[in-house]
Amino acid sequence: MSSIFSSFFGKDLPPSIWKSNVLYLPVQLSTAHGDFLTKKNWMVNYDPEASGGKGGESAEEAQEHVTHRFLNSAARMQFVCSDPNDEQPEFRAMILDQLGDGDICLLDLAAGNGAGTLAILSLLCELRSHDKIPKLPLNVSISGVDYSPSALTYYAELLGDITPWLESFGISVTLNLNVCDLTISGDFSEVFESFIDAAKKNNVKRFICVISAISGAKKEGVEQMHDSFKIAAAGLSNKSRSSSWLWVEPHVGKSWPSKFADSLRLTLQKVVHKFRPKGDSYEIETTVPLLSPPETRSFDWHDPHNDRTAKSKVFVMAFKSN
Repeated sequence: MSSIFSSFFGKDLPPSIWKSNVLYLPVQLSTAHGDFLTKKNWMVNYDPEASGGKGGESAEEAQEHVTHRFLNSAARMQFVCSDPNDEQPEFRAMILDQLGDGDICLLDLAAGNGAGTLAILSLLCELRSHDKIPKLPLNVSISGVDYSPSALTYYAELLGDITPWLESFGISVTLNLNVCDLTISGDFSEVFESFIDAAKKNNVKRFICVISAISGAKKEGVEQMHDSFKIAAAGLSNKSRSSSWLWVEPHVGKSWPSKFADSLRLTLQKVVHKFRPKGDSYEIETTVPLLSPPETRSFDWHDPHNDRTAKSKVFVMAFKSN
């Protein structure tokens, strides 16, 4: 791997992120979430064992999700991107490289309250604050796409709370909110066209697409979003664009998420393939090797709201354009 970040190892993480085999979220992010809940009088109901809803099928579910599941989702993403045990360093190097400096457009699909992307930005900032990675100017233009206006509002509020901290370490972020049902590909195509137009206007040619914890919609729900995801993959496949995808999920125990990811990867890399249902999953017909089934990893993380150690599981599917 040619990235300068391929020489970054788990041992290089500061103890504010990884200590005694336990993951810690950056204080600024967890404090922002705690203050957010306190301001809305929701902290008294905080229960990390609660189901948390799907993320925004209703205003009530959006509230439940941001209250109970935000920290867990953020911890999963941070575990993947920091990779403290050096189990999948290529994914860490991809994120650190793509978001090392310069201008980049980030497409946050099924964004919800933004836990995944906010965790990535917070990790980068924490590493910068400890002089673990260079403090080069980084400008991130985020397009958050979700069908829940409530969840997207929470996204903006939480980002606003950590923005001064990000900016103090050279990370500038703009957030564009797009209320869009990804099961309606025609609506998403308009959102994506605007996303690309904005990138062209600002002469940005680097892109990253983030998908985090959409398996709660189950196979049938994700299948309905497939056309929208493929629109994004096809649009980012332009040879003049450097594009990466990071898709992080909790444990599912089924093969269909990796099949969906493979279909997007092949579309992004302009590889001819056929994608069709097969039993409770899908099959892909192509002439190139498919992704290996992702391995589910378990880890411990510190819950700052109740000062307890929690357990979580995660698997990741990541790939780049050719």
